[in-house]
Amino acid sequence: MQVCPHCGHSVPTTAKICPVCGRPLPVTTQTTASDAKAKPRRRQSLYDDATARLNRYTGEEGAVKVNLKDLFSAVFQHHTKAEAESVFIAGTEDTTPALDSLSDAWVKPWLFSRILVGFLLAFMALLFMAVEFQNPNAIPGLILVGAFAVPVSGLVFFFEANAFQDISLYEVMRVFFIGGIFALIATLFLYQFISFSQTSQMTGMLTLGDSLSIGVVEEVGKLLITCYFINQLHIKHILGGMLIGAAVGAGFAAFETAGYIYRAGNLLVEVAILRGWSAIGGHLVWAAIAGGAVMVVKRAKPLRLTHLFDTRFLVFFGIAILLHAAWDWDIGIIGPYFKLLLLIIAAWVVVFVLMNAGLKEVSHLQQRALEHND
Repeated sequence: MQVCPHCGHSVPTTAKICPVCGRPLPVTTQTTASDAKAKPRRRQSLYDDATARLNRYTGEEGAVKVNLKDLFSAVFQHHTKAEAESVFIAGTEDTTPALDSLSDAWVKPWLFSRILVGFLLAFMALLFMAVEFQNPNAIPGLILVGAFAVPVSGLVFFFEANAFQDISLYEVMRVFFIGGIFALIATLFLYQFISFSQTSQMTGMLTLGDSLSIGVVEEVGKLLITCYFINQLHIKHILGGMLIGAAVGAGFAAFETAGYIYRAGNLLVEVAILRGWSAIGGHLVWAAIAGGAVMVVKRAKPLRLTHLFDTRFLVFFGIAILLHAAWDWDIGIIGPYFKLLLLIIAAWVVVFVLMNAGLKEVSHLQQRALEHND
């Protein structure tokens, strides 16, 4: 407490105006010191503040801590062929683990890296055939491998990260091919209802408004297909929703990129490399965010249209749209590669927030099961 110098009444130390006489109070040394300590804490916790705010929309509390070194530690370890095969033995009646045997610890995916290396070796071999031997038969393979490498590898990451192990590889690949293609069709249908500005058409550079239109159309197109498969496969968990969304997004990205590479002509290799590495932060993760957001509001209940108007879903889906729009927008303020890097980091921060909520879901369900048994 402190004493007001104007009226003599005791007032709280943190008060700036006397509640009795209404006159301003002098700033004390204690208050100044507290403020001085608070400022650097706010600057240092920007990531924590952002993830904590997002985390509240998942139903969890606190900042999301991700140790990337630990998360990817298994990538650099030796693994046997049997270990690789066991990763894909999941999602059937005989291989889906019981709830009480699951762990809410962060999974350490590794197989995705081996698949990515395999794709890269295949790409280099096909490129060698096309360049050194002038063999045109290598071109179709070069297009497919360049387009599928990162989306498929990223999809395997989400498959490994599904702690519930309740979705089979067969279902994932079915969603990848069928869902990816039908998401493209849905997007083309939705494009019939929008038009681009004359500025974009004349300059070839997308305005912010046109970029937002693209973001809305393509994310809604993928969302429709993601919701269909979530409903058809009776997905019940956040990690499962993210996996289904990633499968739709990966298929969308792979087939779309194949088209871009095919049309690139002499720039085929350059386009394949650019769209290849950047796919790690594109359609794959945007659709995974949308799929996880659907499950945040749906959980084990039947999917209803009202779920898509829930604030929690709209926040995450809106982020996916904004990330997509920023990706396409020819902003011109920062370099294009630096912009992509920032957007990739931002997208994965959102992914980790949803993955954290998915892992927390394991312990919540286990606790409910124990309470029910008691």
